[in-house]
Amino acid sequence: MRKKKLLFITIQQFVFLTYFILTTTIFFLALAQGNEGVTLKVFGGSDDGVFYWEQVKNIVAGREAIITSIYPLILGNIIKITEIESVYVIRVFNYLGFLLLVFSSIYLVKLLLKHQQKRMDKGYIDDAKIYLLISFLFYVSLQINLNLSIYRDVWIYTLYVISAILSMKFIFYKKNKFLHLILFVPVIWLLGEFRGYAVLSFFLTILLYFSYKILRNIKKPLLISIIFVVLFGLYYTFFMDFKVPIVDMSLREALNYRKHFLSGNAAGGSQMWITLDHSFFGMFFINYIHSYLGNLLGPLPWHINGITTLIMFLVETIPMIIILRFLWKNRSLISRLQKYILLHAFVWVSLIAITNDNLGTAARLRPVAWILILIVFTCVFSYSRIKKAPN
Repeated sequence: MRKKKLLFITIQQFVFLTYFILTTTIFFLALAQGNEGVTLKVFGGSDDGVFYWEQVKNIVAGREAIITSIYPLILGNIIKITEIESVYVIRVFNYLGFLLLVFSSIYLVKLLLKHQQKRMDKGYIDDAKIYLLISFLFYVSLQINLNLSIYRDVWIYTLYVISAILSMKFIFYKKNKFLHLILFVPVIWLLGEFRGYAVLSFFLTILLYFSYKILRNIKKPLLISIIFVVLFGLYYTFFMDFKVPIVDMSLREALNYRKHFLSGNAAGGSQMWITLDHSFFGMFFINYIHSYLGNLLGPLPWHINGITTLIMFLVETIPMIIILRFLWKNRSLISRLQKYILLHAFVWVSLIAITNDNLGTAARLRPVAWILILIVFTCVFSYSRIKKAPN
């Protein structure tokens, strides 16, 4: 047991050190490129990090800034407080977000396993936490999203995991419900200030969870699926212009947003070229399934058009297919809390599949889902070893 605990601590520190070295190295390489250490220009041009840095400098100088989220406001105030106008301060801030992501993810693993079997050997919990750390270490897109530039994404991932923990405690645990609700409110508010539709995804998941709890008494999963498809078909056919609260966007506007990136100069080299703007719901549904799979797993084999997509297919798509296959084969071992966490992952992808057609953007957006899937996978994999171990 002691050796396993020491192994866990060693791997954890190695993961922390690896990410710190990566972000520091990229800072100095980007600094040598002449862009103040904001981003490493491996694909040419600028990115969101460059935009954020420009707005931060405007905020610090008291000039008018374009505020698309709370992120540049936070960064601007950090620069003012520290009086160090350097991109490295922001990289350290994001690194702290990564530490918080790891700690909260490990805590969620511990919660899920303890709830599944009250008297579980702590060694298996350490196993699950070690598997999760290794997953973070070899999750290439996660490393890129956190270290290549000064994206806000790490805070979206972190806040979503914390929100999931607090909501899970409020829904499934009897003790301290009011406290968990009090803590949940500011966290979910902050998540919405970083990315609006993250909150929409969160509450849609909760709505679907309780809807399923009501409908599961029917004990006909196919019928329940048909009900949800029919309801969405009615929404698609008759209420496309209804503005959804929180994001203040209608489905038609979302589809037009996606369509914009499939036309003219807006289209990128990693587009999936899936159109969802159809008058017939059946055609939309077929293409939407394609988009869902592309955003969840892409690049799919037919999306491979070069060395970058091939590498991404080998190091991310194939491993995730194996993970999902494992979860499906061992679905009888998945607890109700783990199903709740998985539901958050799959609903998140269902939303980005509507607006996003780009594989690169999918790799930036889907870590919310993939992190939650990895958390459940490490729990189920560890638990499956208990079931197979001799008494």
